[in-house]
Order: sequence, then C-alpha cells, then structure tokens
Amino acid sequence: MKRILLICLAALWLLPSVALAHSKLEEAVPAQDATVDVLPERIELTYNTKIEKLSNFKLLNAAGEEIEKDKVEVDGMKMSGGLPDTLPNGIYTVKWVIIGADGHSVEGDYAFTLDAPVVTEAPSPEPTATAETATPSPSPSSETDPSTNAGSDDNPSGAAGDDTNYTPAIIIGAIIVVAALVLLMRRRK
Repeated sequence: MKRILLICLAALWLLPSVALAHSKLEEAVPAQDATVDVLPERIELTYNTKIEKLSNFKLLNAAGEEIEKDKVEVDGMKMSGGLPDTLPNGIYTVKWVIIGADGHSVEGDYAFTLDAPVVTEAPSPEPTATAETATPSPSPSSETDPSTNAGSDDNPSGAAGDDTNYTPAIIIGAIIVVAALVLLMRRRK
C-alpha cells in the first residue's frame, strides 16, 4: 500500500515538469524592446527546445500591417526570415507561432524600434542670393515630428508571450489522486 502511494506521489511530482516543458523564446535578433539604428538582414528567433518546420512569424508595423519577408526557415531551435532592404523608422512587432517538440502550439510577440538615421539629399545651390530673400523658406523646427512619436504610447508590452495552459496538468494530477484513493479504499476492504 505504501508502495502505491509513493508511486502516485512520484508521478505527481514529475508530472508538472513534463507538462510544463513548452518551448519558449530564449533570444531574438533584434532583441525585445531594442532600438536599432541599422535594420538587420534577418529576424532570428531562438527557442529553448527544438521547434517544428510548421512554425512561423509575422512582422507588423505600428499600424498593424504585415511587412513582407523572405521565406521563414526553421533549423532545430532557430527560426529566421529575411527582411526587405529598407523599412521606415517606427515600432515593429514580431508575432510568432511555433510548434514545440512536445507537439504543443505556443505563440507570442515582442516589439522593437527602428530608428535609422535619415539620409537626405544635399540641396542644390541657388544661383543667386536674391532668390533666397524673395521667397522665405520655413525654418526647421526644433520640435520632433509627432508622427514619429505617436506610436510610443501604443507600444505593446513587448513581453514574449507565455500562454501556458495548466489545465491538462491539473486534470491528469486529479485523475492520479482519485485513482490512488480508489486503490487505497479497495485495499482497506
């Protein structure tokens, strides 16, 4: 009787570690909440376990529009996809969905900010000074463009999604406890 009880307790003790061993994001390039001044060639996501080939991710701009990317490649614990050569400055969200080695689907997201230096063409020289005085040009303002900072308050939390579901572990644990109690009651009779 003690042996059965010990086996049930050992099963309960080991069950949560197996049931909660879902894949999670370990490292990302660009990093979570990072501000980058150079757009990387690829988004690279590394997980704590091997992920399946059906895993994928989307890159969204601040308006929630999907940015086109190269084919997503999955190799072991890494997933990556190429980016366009140029993107406008702003906040971008990486939304990923993976199938872990345990067969469970896990999803999450994180944000990063692209703040690349803006390259402007040099103005062509004016032929005469009178043309400049005749048409006054607006002076550059020291205020920042509100459109570049408008999305900063709408920044997603940036936390890697951890949609852990404990329900299966709780149900299995309850079944084991009930089975152990039934066995103990039968032994007493």
